[in-house]
Amino acid sequence: MAEFEDAQAQTRKQKIIELNRAKDATKVIAEHTVVGGDTLSHISLNYYGSASKPYWMVIYEANKELIGDNPNKLKRGITLKIPELPAELKGK
Repeated sequence: MAEFEDAQAQTRKQKIIELNRAKDATKVIAEHTVVGGDTLSHISLNYYGSASKPYWMVIYEANKELIGDNPNKLKRGITLKIPELPAELKGK
């Protein structure tokens, strides 16, 4: 039983490592320091030319640990990484 649990823990650990590598491999095209009045939709409009949810979610997902669970509450002074758009959003 203990061997099975150890194998599961190793598998989970490996998946976390792979997800972190994929996240780190995403090209960052800019950094943006949040000022009063900024929203993710305004920031995505500035960098991607669109304020729609799929675009601002790219920024949110790349910075979720920094922003927290509520994408509508940005803290002034934090610096967000602006990732390159995924292929499915380019050219839309």
